[in-house]
Amino acid sequence: MKKLLVLVAAVLLFSLNPASAQKYGHVNSSEILELMPGIDSLQIKLMAFQTELQNEYQNMVQEYQQKKDKFDREVGTMSSSVRQLREKDLEDLANRIQVFQANVQDDLEEKQYELAKPFQDKIQNAINKVAKDHGYAYIFDTKILLYFENGEDITPLVKKELGIK
Repeated sequence: MKKLLVLVAAVLLFSLNPASAQKYGHVNSSEILELMPGIDSLQIKLMAFQTELQNEYQNMVQEYQQKKDKFDREVGTMSSSVRQLREKDLEDLANRIQVFQANVQDDLEEKQYELAKPFQDKIQNAINKVAKDHGYAYIFDTKILLYFENGEDITPLVKKELGIK
């Protein structure tokens, strides 16, 4: 009898626990981001930045090629000290090109983050508001959620909050 009372008390305590009544939701923030007004300008700015980087790279390669061609034409008539100076110049330029190439991806990612941050902040603020207004304890993003069965898709609510149809 004592065991039954302890079991009933445990079941009652667990059922009264607020954690068991928590609401879970999920949102597709990528879908929302694609539909946000002004997102096209982000892509245009990112492409312009990428073009700028490509042009800079091409200019560096062209400069290297011109200096290398000139060096190859004049190497037979150069003094040893001039030849060493120009070889060092070519080597330095080749190193700058390599460093530039290595940093391009980081620069692109940094620029994308910088341009996307205002949009992501708006989405996060809308998610926070919807979660608070509708009593959600947890909101998960479907792009990183591997499985979900129970829980509500709040994507339409967030879209409404942002004025996206």
